[in-house]
Amino acid sequence: MKDTFSTLPPAINRQLMEATLAWMDEQKKRGELLQAYDAPGGICIVISESPSAEDMVQTLAAIPMGGFLDFKVYPLADYHKSMEAFIEVCKQAEKLFPCAPK
Repeated sequence: MKDTFSTLPPAINRQLMEATLAWMDEQKKRGELLQAYDAPGGICIVISESPSAEDMVQTLAAIPMGGFLDFKVYPLADYHKSMEAFIEVCKQAEKLFPCAPK
């Protein structure tokens, strides 16, 4: 959370927090917000579904407290599928270097 949030009157802070919780509940009902966690140091970790980066930007812009938050977005992929893709890349590389040790 940005330092500027603490400069707002307490009533505004409360209203923004209540609006954000209501927004998150709605996102959860729609299946777009899967889970949200609070971590030490004022860090909120959110796991959500988004069809594109553009949709994610629109979602983040819609958060009532969004102007007072810093975001780091990490796209997640299924680990098993990712490993299968990397294995296929290795197989293709092996064909390029047939004399390499196996």
